[in-house]
Amino acid sequence: MPQGWKAEPPEDDDGYFERMTKAIFQAGLNCRMIENKWPNFRKAFDQFSAKRVSSFGEKEVKALMGDTGIVRNERKIRSVIENARESLRLKDEFGSFGDYLKSFKGDERRLTEDLQSRFKHLGESSARTFLYTSGFKLRPTREELEWHSHMKEGKHPR
Repeated sequence: MPQGWKAEPPEDDDGYFERMTKAIFQAGLNCRMIENKWPNFRKAFDQFSAKRVSSFGEKEVKALMGDTGIVRNERKIRSVIENARESLRLKDEFGSFGDYLKSFKGDERRLTEDLQSRFKHLGESSARTFLYTSGFKLRPTREELEWHSHMKEGKHPR
């Protein structure tokens, strides 16, 4: 697990929003680089206040695209703004982000699929990373089991 990530539930809805954002930005990039830049992300995205980020518009997107302290991927930046809005919708619908996650009663497959359909730029891997870092005990996927088996035999699978 990347340094700085805790495999326990966040304290509040904004904590879930932050962990999801970190999983999205980490996807396809170096975890250590993202971790080193994370204080800049917190500042750029208003401490991950979903309420404040949900009101970001083109002016804020332009400013974020000029911020050398963060990863300037416009699709990911725009997804963070839309995901803040979805996070607020979940709060209205379920009471809290945590209650939304609990509503799946441990059905990991349905939860992962629902996360992917509700949130932008969240694929299966980043959804699983988000869930794991939020304290969910996940069953390993077939690919993860195969990778582990190869590594036990001393063979790198790629």
